[in-house]
Amino acid sequence: MIAEVSGKHKTRIGQRVKPIQKSKKDDASDRLVEYFVVVSTRQCKLDSAHDGSVEMSLPAVADAQTKARLNARRAHMPGEDQVNGNFLRLSSIAGCSTSSTSSTCSSEENGIYLRAYQTKTDDDIAPSSLSLTPLELSPSKTEEFDGCLLEPVISARYPPADRPGQPLNPSLPQFCHPQGTDVLRASTEYKMPKIHYFVLTDSNAGKLFGTCLTFYEEFVPDDQTYHPTGSTKKTLYAPRVLCLLSTWPYLIAFRTYLTQLYRLATTTDLMQAPIERYVLNICEEVPAPQPGSFAVQLSILGSNVRFWAPPAKQPIAYVSLPFKLLFECLDINNLMYTWYSLACERKVLLVSGQMSLLAVCAEILCSLLFPMRWSHLYIPLLPLSLSPMLDAPMPYLCGISRENFECVVGDIGDETVVVDLDRNVITLGPDTPALPPIPHKQRVKLESALQKNVGDVFWSARGMSQDEVSKFRRSGNNPEIKEMHSNARSLWSEKIRATDDAFNLAHAPESTSIQYNEDARVGTNAFGKQSRWDAVQEAFLSFYADTLKNYRKFLPKESNSRINWHGKDSSKLRFHSEQFVLSQRREFQPFLEELVLTQQFDDFITRRMYNSSDEPDVIFFDKTIDAKRNKSILQVKKADTTFLHSANAHRELHQYTAILPNRENIPPNCHATVGSHGHRIYKYPVWPETFDTSMFGSPRPLPKDIAAEFKRTITLSGGRFFVVPRDPFEEYHEENESSS
Repeated sequence: MIAEVSGKHKTRIGQRVKPIQKSKKDDASDRLVEYFVVVSTRQCKLDSAHDGSVEMSLPAVADAQTKARLNARRAHMPGEDQVNGNFLRLSSIAGCSTSSTSSTCSSEENGIYLRAYQTKTDDDIAPSSLSLTPLELSPSKTEEFDGCLLEPVISARYPPADRPGQPLNPSLPQFCHPQGTDVLRASTEYKMPKIHYFVLTDSNAGKLFGTCLTFYEEFVPDDQTYHPTGSTKKTLYAPRVLCLLSTWPYLIAFRTYLTQLYRLATTTDLMQAPIERYVLNICEEVPAPQPGSFAVQLSILGSNVRFWAPPAKQPIAYVSLPFKLLFECLDINNLMYTWYSLACERKVLLVSGQMSLLAVCAEILCSLLFPMRWSHLYIPLLPLSLSPMLDAPMPYLCGISRENFECVVGDIGDETVVVDLDRNVITLGPDTPALPPIPHKQRVKLESALQKNVGDVFWSARGMSQDEVSKFRRSGNNPEIKEMHSNARSLWSEKIRATDDAFNLAHAPESTSIQYNEDARVGTNAFGKQSRWDAVQEAFLSFYADTLKNYRKFLPKESNSRINWHGKDSSKLRFHSEQFVLSQRREFQPFLEELVLTQQFDDFITRRMYNSSDEPDVIFFDKTIDAKRNKSILQVKKADTTFLHSANAHRELHQYTAILPNRENIPPNCHATVGSHGHRIYKYPVWPETFDTSMFGSPRPLPKDIAAEFKRTITLSGGRFFVVPRDPFEEYHEENESSS
């Protein structure tokens, strides 16, 4: 295949693209967890000239470009909650003209220019308008502390040696402390435990999902380097992070597991095995559920944590993601604009004051691109040290905390679309390229499906119904509308304020079923099998199926891995993108002209041409196109036909209860007490900084019925293999012996 198209961000012009070769990395891990890591802190030595303060200044405040970028993005700054109209599409509230001849929303007083894309047709997607007032640059901020700087270090990890093909990323401490490791310091105030997520990607586009629990323990500094302010020493607290790394995006389930494990170890007398046995259990003895075969249930501290995967024949990335969160954060208009920006491979930056929202919302947005896959820079939670990437010359989907936003605003490129998840605000840079008009019929279908299934979610999260909103809109009473805005904004701000809190009641184990299982409830369609979140994903799937329904006609006739790459007639190896675009209806062409230039479309076509038999998502998409075409031919009267039923599949799965941590053969040197029921009890006043390797023992093999189910799934999936876990310490010692 030779790429036939060219574009601003493309690098494959005139380059022969070889078929994708399956590698060991493509074999998804059968482990639920790859690594369990403890990131602690150690004291840094201060220079003799250091005065014990850390200066956090806005970058290059005097620089004109930075000042302009700061003003253009002021709607996302900390303390800017007073922005009016930030989640209502009302021209009477928004300060921008709705004239079809205007392409900008501007304020001459402060020089802010926001591209609002007020267009000549109704088929262009535009973000909600907003009204801004001048922003005064804040002076440099200086924070005082007791002269105790810290640096994060990996103090414990399991397994002790890297997994084959999945080495532990050395920059992990940066993602465990995304607010910045250069100014990490001990605190004189105890802080409540927090949760956040991040995603690491490798060169093969593989993802490693991180779930972090950050808590504070008492910290005793080195007297020789500790120079407190004042005459008396204060109790200091330093952060410690527990991090689970997995190739599976079970973010909410891992959140529940980590918080319950921390409570079990440090606040109860119910722990009947040392911490090391729990770590080995989750990393080696709890299997990842195979798609559509069975669900795995893990019990800890009276809570049941459930892991499941949808059937392989429905490879939409539903996997336990709380879709409701994204639709609570963004109204349908702004959500569609964000999705369409990603579909056209724009630079998109998510902003939130709650770090745990960023990775979840980014993953949901990526799933809405199906059958495409986001193929560019992807860092849903960007550490402060990596902020220069925000001015990269290629598309990206990144996220950053509001706490860091002010410090990195000078790095945000002028083409970037900034999406504020807390305030439902989108700002565009002065150089953000216009999006192509979206096909009118497909846009109407997509909006109608979203309104029907989730139109109430955004306003319900703010204590209002759609009927109440419509009533206010019709009234034209500006004081009442302003009061409605204020009340809704206050309620929403209060609701999300504690999202990162590890022990937030909304995320407590007993509340999880209420908050997230509601998302999988069955709708009232004819088959009774589709949840509203299946319907949402299917709406976006239908958009792609409608716009790409004829793409297979333009594939090369010879598209298999045995093609001679040095043949003279390379045109036979191409997807004929130009002919494909020209053959479509005129309203489809602007979008398709952009789509065929994207990396995600190139990757999709490559997978379709060379690995179609091994790609369930490609097979499923083609079958969706065929089913929609057959429905149109066979049915005279229009009827609803659904393709996604993951909620129903979830309920029908067989359930496997994971084995509990091994309480046998624990070394006698382990300090334990006898509990009220006669069992040995393990209590930890604080979470240990290191693991005792003698306590791990050897992992137990999976039960025979589960191993048999794995083998059956492997046979059906065409040869994937499963290896019964070995003792990683045995592997570690073997490597050391061979190297010596």
